[in-house]
Amino acid sequence: MAAKWEQPLNDIKKTLDEIKSEVKENRSAVQSLKQEMATGKGSIKAVMWLGGLIGAIWTIIRIMDIG
Repeated sequence: MAAKWEQPLNDIKKTLDEIKSEVKENRSAVQSLKQEMATGKGSIKAVMWLGGLIGAIWTIIRIMDIG
């Protein structure tokens, strides 16, 4: 005969297993989000750098035409 505490214990184990699987899913989602954010920051820096370079070249060309 099963004790009264075995069924609640099994329910708690089942719930903990479900929580564990959800935490793993959330962890992988957070990691992929971090990678996407890092890629986004890198591309923004590259665009800013390229814009600054083009702006500098354009400025030098304008200065040479005036002088």
